[in-house]
Amino acid sequence: MKEQEKVMLTGVRPSGNITLGNYLGAIKNFVVRQSLYKSYIFVADLHAITSPRNPEELRNAVNDCMAMYLACGVDPNQTIIFRQSDVLEHGVLGFIMTFQTHMGELSRMTQFKLKSQTCGKHGIDTGLFVYPPLMSADILLYNTSIVPVGLDQQQHVELTRDLAQRFNRRYGDTFKEPDVYIAPVGNKILNLQNPTEKMNKSDGQNMGTIFLMDDLKLVRKKIMAAVTDSETVIHFDEEQKPGISNLISILSAITGEDIPSIEKRFEGRGYGDFKREVADVVCHLLEKIQANYQKFKNPEILDDILNDGAKKARIVASETLERAKLALGLK
Repeated sequence: MKEQEKVMLTGVRPSGNITLGNYLGAIKNFVVRQSLYKSYIFVADLHAITSPRNPEELRNAVNDCMAMYLACGVDPNQTIIFRQSDVLEHGVLGFIMTFQTHMGELSRMTQFKLKSQTCGKHGIDTGLFVYPPLMSADILLYNTSIVPVGLDQQQHVELTRDLAQRFNRRYGDTFKEPDVYIAPVGNKILNLQNPTEKMNKSDGQNMGTIFLMDDLKLVRKKIMAAVTDSETVIHFDEEQKPGISNLISILSAITGEDIPSIEKRFEGRGYGDFKREVADVVCHLLEKIQANYQKFKNPEILDDILNDGAKKARIVASETLERAKLALGLK
């Protein structure tokens, strides 16, 4: 049964090549559920300028990112798709939500902590410190019920709930408090060469990360070279067998086959057979995505979809912002 009164929303930062981990942790979950909710997806181009970006590169990255999401199955007939910067209410409510946020909360955000440890002599940009309230505004503007994310983004949705509760206590019932949705399988896909770390698009050597636009021969090579262990038993154990467990998660997340079934099916078979099946399944998925990507990488088609989505998004966003301004005494 469709839950049309409930809203699902996700945002994607146009920060480069999308990984298999991004797809399995968030995109796939959104695509599967987009028909069950009133669904929104936006390109978070305002978040992309928390650090300096070349303007032309940013424009291209926005188009590439949306083409890829459409290629992965996001449907403009079921989902409102738009650019964050085309809906000015995001910036205004983000500024308002900054005043509801404590500096201690922002300093505990994982992204800020990681960047602050590695920043150079010029220090860290203010944008990186204060962007979580904007992310909260992104979610609250659309009366969002659920936000499908990977484990690494759970913290942002939890902060959004805290800020919504704080605002509602201070100024009256204004915002809906969102829930996070984390898929039971595939929520944290790990690096193939270092299965104690997540699959990261900034991975320097790239042999540990599969990108959705990778050459399929390279994808197969990466999977066959994935670090496992000295045993030959295909068994899910994240602590003792992180490498093989990661590959089992990938196979399960793509095919829908549960982990015990995979273990049973490969009983008595070696890692080589197992890796070949994982490679076959991943390459088949990426082959379809890459073919779809070429269809959608058309600036005119993308502009039509994004402009139409922004018009629809503004209707809801403006109503929410007006409600917040009224609660604050700004109306």
